[in-house]
Amino acid sequence: MKFITPLLFAPLALFISPLQAELKAAYINSAIILQQAPQAVKAVDEMKKEFQDRETKLREDAASIQSKESNLQKDGAIMSAEQKKKIENEILESKRKLRFDAQSLKEDVDLRRKQEIEKLRQSITSVIQEYSKKNGYDLVFTEGVAFAAEKVDITDEILKELGK
Repeated sequence: MKFITPLLFAPLALFISPLQAELKAAYINSAIILQQAPQAVKAVDEMKKEFQDRETKLREDAASIQSKESNLQKDGAIMSAEQKKKIENEILESKRKLRFDAQSLKEDVDLRRKQEIEKLRQSITSVIQEYSKKNGYDLVFTEGVAFAAEKVDITDEILKELGK
């Protein structure tokens, strides 16, 4: 066996070493991160404050329409046809405006939510990358994982990092 030199086995070492190296991987539940991260909670609170006045106005308008409909039903029998038609038209116009305002609010909330989620994702990605490098992870999975054991779930650690 003296005629086989270590140089003959050197190329094999290139293939064996990576296979023997242990891969450090982890999993993060992104849904939990997006719901519980302090930045997400803060963004939700800010959005509630931002749109609260418009939501309150919509509720008041809906209550006003309901009251007009109630009054029309109650007093409609003693009203002239012209008065009744005028109130029905007012109610119809108020309902149209309410639907338009509600749709407008929904679109504004959806747009704002998308903006906040994108901002949050960038922040979260940065924290995950920093944490992963600092703790020597080779792979960190977030979505599309059919199963992850608790020992590889670092969701709580990432939430702690986001809280700093």
